[in-house]
Amino acid sequence: MTEIKVSGKTSTADLAPGPFTAYSAGGLFTQDELTTNVLIKEAVWRLSNGKFHLVLPQSRELKELDHPNIEAFIRNDDLLQLMTADILLARYDGVELDSGTVVEYIMAKFLGKPAVILRTDFRRVSFIDPCEPYNLMVKNWPRTVEIHLHSYRLWSNLLEKNHPISQEEESPQAKLNAEISIIQESVDSIAEKVIAGLEAVLEMKSPYPPEYQEIAYKTARYSLGSGFDLILTESELDQLIQKLRKNGTL
Repeated sequence: MTEIKVSGKTSTADLAPGPFTAYSAGGLFTQDELTTNVLIKEAVWRLSNGKFHLVLPQSRELKELDHPNIEAFIRNDDLLQLMTADILLARYDGVELDSGTVVEYIMAKFLGKPAVILRTDFRRVSFIDPCEPYNLMVKNWPRTVEIHLHSYRLWSNLLEKNHPISQEEESPQAKLNAEISIIQESVDSIAEKVIAGLEAVLEMKSPYPPEYQEIAYKTARYSLGSGFDLILTESELDQLIQKLRKNGTL
């Protein structure tokens, strides 16, 4: 069963029609993570008619692999993409959440940026009552939508509903065709819920009073250290602030 939780106040202001960019934070360390990230990106783009474009850090072109401080360079590049995006999409899968994703989520919350949390992992942290899917310190932040999916139940329901072939009658090729078809159907179902979450979070206003919204971004330019202020100039930041303000995502 899909669970969508919303925290934060909604705004009655008219929203820009888009397109909007969403920085997709999550695991990119296994083949299934890399592949699923791209499948969700394509489905969100297609089903939203191009309104939402997911930015995948896995697909950026790293031109400075011989950089003397490659760790800081990659970190800065990821955080720059996060800062310039309209929205954050945080993939919270796994028994233990990806630490980099948590850092990026908290950074988005420091900026007051709209964020959508997507969890397709149905496992939960058993020592918390009521049983929660992840640490409570990353819950209940403003301007955030949480989408919880039971991925295996989604898969099995689609298989039973759309491909009701008995085990005895089903050939290996028919079963394989059904499984391949379910991949696209399940990803599309997830993407539809992600789009609904992105639409919902766009209606939430910043937790900051208007006079602090720009200050949060200007402070972040320096607080990150490691030369971040050199890759995002003051004039570029001013242009970014104006873009986000126009899109209603500052």
